[in-house]
Amino acid sequence: MKDRLLLSVWLVAVVGITFIHDPLWLGSLLVAALGLAGRATPALLKRALIAIALVNVAVSLGFVLSASLAGEPWGLFVLRLNLRVLLLTFLTLWLARHLDLVRAVGFSRSLQFVVVLALGQIKTFQRMLTDYRMAFRSRSLGRPDLATRARSAGRQAGALLEKAELQATEVNLGMRSRGFFDDRT
Repeated sequence: MKDRLLLSVWLVAVVGITFIHDPLWLGSLLVAALGLAGRATPALLKRALIAIALVNVAVSLGFVLSASLAGEPWGLFVLRLNLRVLLLTFLTLWLARHLDLVRAVGFSRSLQFVVVLALGQIKTFQRMLTDYRMAFRSRSLGRPDLATRARSAGRQAGALLEKAELQATEVNLGMRSRGFFDDRT
């Protein structure tokens, strides 16, 4: 029951936050969330910032460039965007620490099945990524330069995407053969 309640509160919070456009309110909610997270705040904030950094910087710079060329103001939008994304990411990471997702969706057998499949895929990819990193480290005599690490990361990402595509096809076929999809139209 606790997990279902947490998931419901999080869903309401996500929808509610998308309707808030005042940076002062978004900032206040972020400060409140940081305060309520307790001792986990520094670790959660660091993970949230790392998770959103690349995309938010790219989107923000793109918007700043576009708005500057058009002669329009951009500061409020960029501030609002970054505060909202950071708040939503922080809340999601906090929720992931306190929620058993399988139990939270226990009201629906099919939804529970999909969550268990997804969690299994996540564990498989985490193990695979750890194996790739350990293999790369064991084959390097010293600390590799940035270009070598980037090439290795690219190959890892390619292998993970290929594995994801193959596993998605297999899971889809397995679910279809067990009648999970109703394709009779």
